Amino acid sequence: MIVFGTRIRAKVIGEGRFFCPHCQAQRSYWRKRATRYFALYFVPVFPLGQLGEFVECQTCHRAFEPAVLERKFSASKPGRTEDLAQMLNTLAERVVAGAPVEYLVRDLTAAGLERDLAVELVNKHLSAGQKQCAECGLSYSTAATVCAVCGKPL
Repeated sequence: MIVFGTRIRAKVIGEGRFFCPHCQAQRSYWRKRATRYFALYFVPVFPLGQLGEFVECQTCHRAFEPAVLERKFSASKPGRTEDLAQMLNTLAERVVAGAPVEYLVRDLTAAGLERDLAVELVNKHLSAGQKQCAECGLSYSTAATVCAVCGKPL
């Protein structure tokens, strides 16, 4: 019995940093080109044609159209220090209110705080532990009952 079919392979053709629409932050990306191959016994043998290009976020691993690279994002906002101070002052309330841990860390780092320090500060407010959404994988404090992103119960 001969087993054949097609497979799709993606090759990295570029990389850089961009504003990820899913993460809502500056992230590293890979620009990839997808090609369909004829496969014999699940091994790609020869190309059948190109399917196109896409941009893959290296943090959330979501794929986007290459046009996402044309969006401009400025990390330096006026009032950045005040924004960070406000976030630090309301961090405990945001954790209890059910904000995703990943979003809290993202917001603090976007305001200029080092990532390690942001993770440490958020974890201090999660002393009772944390739970994860089975649907989208985001982390929450044990006080949260519903995922803020997908709306599924935790």
